[in-house]
Amino acid sequence: MDGMSGRSWSCYPDGVLPSRRAFLRTLAAAAVAAGAGIATAAQDDSATVAEEPIVVFPADGFPAGSVRLNFNENPLGPSPKAVAAILESGLGHANRYSFIDPLVDAIARHHNVPARNVLVGCGSTEFLQFTPWAFLGDGGDIVVPSPSYGWSAGVAETMGRRVVRVPLGEGGAVDVARLAKAFTRETRIVYLANPNNPTGTHIPSAAIVTMLEALPRGAILMVDQAYHDFLPDAGRSIDLVRQGAPVLVLRTFSKAYGLAGLRLGYVIGPDPVLEKLRTVWWGDLGINAAALVAGPAALADRGHVQSYVELVDRRLAQLRPGLEALGLTPYPHRAPFLMVECARLTDGVVRSLRERRVFIQPGSNWSMPTCIRVSVGTAADNAAFLEALREFVA
Repeated sequence: MDGMSGRSWSCYPDGVLPSRRAFLRTLAAAAVAAGAGIATAAQDDSATVAEEPIVVFPADGFPAGSVRLNFNENPLGPSPKAVAAILESGLGHANRYSFIDPLVDAIARHHNVPARNVLVGCGSTEFLQFTPWAFLGDGGDIVVPSPSYGWSAGVAETMGRRVVRVPLGEGGAVDVARLAKAFTRETRIVYLANPNNPTGTHIPSAAIVTMLEALPRGAILMVDQAYHDFLPDAGRSIDLVRQGAPVLVLRTFSKAYGLAGLRLGYVIGPDPVLEKLRTVWWGDLGINAAALVAGPAALADRGHVQSYVELVDRRLAQLRPGLEALGLTPYPHRAPFLMVECARLTDGVVRSLRERRVFIQPGSNWSMPTCIRVSVGTAADNAAFLEALREFVA
């Protein structure tokens, strides 16, 4: 593989660095836009895209004072209780391998499920990476909405398995009926990000039950709830696990808990699903000493999570009207990020913002080249973003 650019299993459909395939798709989108009569500025933008692909991380890291609205991180930082737990432990046991049972037990108690129905890992990414190996090793397909979080689909492609991509419906919503029609006897995994990333749309629990009823024998429904704190019915998927349904629920400490740098996540699933997943799971080797003690403390600090949720709701009320005042159209969903329709190709805008130390994601990462995705930040970060953006869309 050619460094990071070969990582077809990353959260973006074509890896951390845009591949030649993504590059050509962007040029094709530019050609379509030109044929549709989109403004000359947008056509000029496509020439810039051809010269220099946008990377996820700046080559020399983020400059001091950067406004980082590109990874949906918690701007409040980690729970103070989690930090205190790490400091109190002193990490004096870091020379020993982690004994994960207390962490597993804390998660199991939090969700009122047996500990045997919980696996912990190096972020939920561990399970996004390994679930295809567990369930597609002998063949079969994975069905995914598109665009969505593309890690597991990328792994499946790396394995040589078929990925069935079902386009989103109106407003970036998951088209449940169309998705269910894509199921066949070869379907082994159906992946859902709820809320969907990058569009932020909520998949109601009734729709998840509908898909579950249409699921072929031997298939699993993989529900990625990285942003579950913004769902009105997030617990329903775990209820399905308690009922023995073939559902695998993924959770992470990287978002609301503010522990992205510690890499901690977990899954909850019924016995048959986890029995199969254990054949590829890292076990205790994916949990570092700091995450081991920070996890239970963060989990117990509901006040910190609630502060984050309230901050996001307040700052969405700042971002939406600010974007609309610029003539842009933010998607109307509740999540710690916004997909924004700009009616012009946006790679050049994203690049120009980066020159001003304002970092957001281009929609071209998800084959939505006239969009941007912006994380919800602090009031100051959001204001800096809107002010910088005004120069390019006014």
